[in-house]
Amino acid sequence: MNTNKSFLRNPVHTETRMKLGLPCNLYLGDQELQAVTFNISYSGFGVELPADGHTFDVKSLVSASIEDIGNFDVFVRWKRGHRMGLSFSSKRSAKPMLNAYFKRTNCYPV
Repeated sequence: MNTNKSFLRNPVHTETRMKLGLPCNLYLGDQELQAVTFNISYSGFGVELPADGHTFDVKSLVSASIEDIGNFDVFVRWKRGHRMGLSFSSKRSAKPMLNAYFKRTNCYPV
């Protein structure tokens, strides 16, 4: 029997994402940081941070507000350079807002 001897991890299935370019605000305790979304799914969304070199502790991120969609409690799933992947803390509470936005724009993550 052949076994996989690769040291790379196996591919992980992720939810379908939809490209998005809406402004958003990230709330970091007592600070607010503006960013731009680059994609969204029912699990979370990606943001591009300003290139001004602003640094912060990713654990301090409490919530985010996406223009025309709503406010979400989130946590950082990953960060690479000026990009971050945010996951919804509660997919159940995020889903109605996402469904309303997708219906209004007639665009869905497929």
